[in-house]
Amino acid sequence: MGRAPSTRALVALVLVLGACTTANPSATPTPAPTRDTNALNVTALLDLSGSRAPNGGPQRDALQLWADQHASVTPRVKLKIVDVASSPSKTALEIRRAAIEDRADAIVVGVSVDYNDALSAAVQLAHVPVLFTLPIPEPATSDGGWAFALAPTPAQLALSVLNDAALRSVLSSDLVVSDESITAIVERIALTRELARRQVKTEVMTVTAADAAQKLRPVLGTTPIVFLAGTPRSYLEAARTATVGTTLYLSYLSDLGDIADLRDAAALAVWPGSRWIASSSSGGGTAPRAAFVQAYTDRTGPPTSVAASAYDALGLLWNAGEKSIDPARVRDQLQSVTFTGVATTYAFSRSRHAGFNTSDIALLRYVAPRTLPALR
Repeated sequence: MGRAPSTRALVALVLVLGACTTANPSATPTPAPTRDTNALNVTALLDLSGSRAPNGGPQRDALQLWADQHASVTPRVKLKIVDVASSPSKTALEIRRAAIEDRADAIVVGVSVDYNDALSAAVQLAHVPVLFTLPIPEPATSDGGWAFALAPTPAQLALSVLNDAALRSVLSSDLVVSDESITAIVERIALTRELARRQVKTEVMTVTAADAAQKLRPVLGTTPIVFLAGTPRSYLEAARTATVGTTLYLSYLSDLGDIADLRDAAALAVWPGSRWIASSSSGGGTAPRAAFVQAYTDRTGPPTSVAASAYDALGLLWNAGEKSIDPARVRDQLQSVTFTGVATTYAFSRSRHAGFNTSDIALLRYVAPRTLPALR
């Protein structure tokens, strides 16, 4: 008869068997995050990396400035900034993630988008207010739509630019240039539609950053009005060869750094924007507008119109959520009140979700680096 195993051997055997046995998975579901009834959760989607323009840095600075200035308001605004890295698919994915997983009460989209049926459907499914700070077409799909356009629409910008151009030259031999980026395509379509409505036949030239200089140089000296669609980066080298007598109409999305890179040709450039970020603005200005321009300039340099809209996005949402942060009630409030922001005075309705006051669109001109633009 063999010896009975020692107590120490039994303990060792139990430990080995235990180590080889797969533990049963827990059946307890991970709890979904609960809403803080005293906080308005806002997710902002920006392009902070990647190739899509414009870069979201100025909007991030404006959003953070608002958050810092209003840290003690009620309800509190809890801001989350997400880099979508110039990816259209990630933009749509993050809208869904923000609404479902993060349980955001509202979303700010500060990236270039093709506002098509698919994106519109994604916004509707999110079921929270989604504020776009870059130009998109009128986003009201039907009564109860969730998308709101804070910037002027492409059609409104085209009308403003062409009204200005018509005052200075006969619209007959003009040139629309597009690098066919997302923003350029949207602007090109709006410009050509408005020109066609005026029965003006216009040449459209498509370029890339690599061939823009070769294509544009021969025509810049003989074309009095040139519309450069999308952010100016692709056109900088060629546009520097423009001479007196040519007017370069740039995008609403232009920033002072790009315009400064035009060097001497910067004096020939104008672009549409909010009149309230111009150094010579007069009449109708408010203390909050002046305070924003000063605070933003002190922190990072002169603001763009897009940065001003990003700042206004949080102000609009906080104002609409002051009584209730329920997304449906926030949406209803957005549709029923007029809000004076720093870029414009916004007015939405159930059938109109593009709220920028077009009387606040002005043509701006370059003055100097780190200096506010001036009204044309």
